[in-house]
Amino acid sequence: MPALTKAQRKLAQAAEDSFNRTYSTQFGDERWQQSLYPALAAPTRYAALTNCFAVADLHHLFSQEQAVKLQAIVFPAQSELQDALPLRSYQWENGSETESSFPQPQPSPSSALMTHWNLDAASLLAVTLLDPKPGDKILDLCAAPGGKSVALSQFLRPENYDSSSPGLGGGCLHSNEVNTGRNKRLASNLQSYLPEALFKSGEVTVFKLDGTEPFSLQSLPHGVGGYDKVLLDAPCSSERHIIHAHVKAKQGGRLADEMASWRSGQSKKMAKTQVALLMTALKAVRVGGHVLYATCSLSNDENYGVVERGMELVQKERKKLGIKWDFAVRSGDLAAKGLGDWAEATKHGWLVLPDHQSGGKWGPLFFALLEKIEK
Repeated sequence: MPALTKAQRKLAQAAEDSFNRTYSTQFGDERWQQSLYPALAAPTRYAALTNCFAVADLHHLFSQEQAVKLQAIVFPAQSELQDALPLRSYQWENGSETESSFPQPQPSPSSALMTHWNLDAASLLAVTLLDPKPGDKILDLCAAPGGKSVALSQFLRPENYDSSSPGLGGGCLHSNEVNTGRNKRLASNLQSYLPEALFKSGEVTVFKLDGTEPFSLQSLPHGVGGYDKVLLDAPCSSERHIIHAHVKAKQGGRLADEMASWRSGQSKKMAKTQVALLMTALKAVRVGGHVLYATCSLSNDENYGVVERGMELVQKERKKLGIKWDFAVRSGDLAAKGLGDWAEATKHGWLVLPDHQSGGKWGPLFFALLEKIEK
């Protein structure tokens, strides 16, 4: 590929400068330049989530030397039930292995279901904070490619689960994705991880609705107010992906399209989509139920700004339409759970960043825990 022209180099530098100015303003120049940007530019760290529908643990996938370097990840406990049935996920001891060295998932010899899913542990943290339990009716509103749905399914698995007669004991997992290609990938992935019987019974369902459209609520399997918990991992600007693409392209003397097309105002545009999705999530959950709103964005506009806009829209609908519910932010209640070991508190939520003082190198991931309340 030919080297960049002078005009292209000027464009590349302008885009990079604008990007860095935006986040230096938000996080402070010293932290952004010396700590956070380098951490974001580093390779993503992965954890391995055990698929308990397939195997009891993952140690058989590793050599004896590797197995002793595996560490179980302990997440902030949300209930006694979760203490009894922890999410079985693993990380390498710091520095013991390269971060990408977890083996690829493989079919279990006994069930043919995939053994595990490799993903950022911050995503697993978000799932645990939603506090899913056996018997819950759960909606994963933007579910592709399926890692969080697989994690949710682990909590829905009853303690008396019988592999010869698979069932979720009254609970269900409904996973949605509007994009056709991503929807097909989601369905294929979940079918590779979860027993076929759960799909036949309708306890696990994949569907394709546009969550930004109000009419989509009528097509949800459990309808308005029919879910106990809703996970909304909203589409976002995904700045870490932009940084990775930029670093790779720059090493090759190229300009990454992701950085070249980035604009400082795009988060406000993205936030409109996110707020529409949040309103759908809030309407889908029952009074007393919870919504976990999450993004992998760094932008305040896409994070707590969306929660604030949601507050404004609910108040408008209360006045205009006479709805009898509101929502309360419960993110602050999580501080007592030890969440500070993972994330830093923000307005209305928490933000996991890879330069966190714990050294976990997870994220980025913003999340806010919301409870639908009667008013």
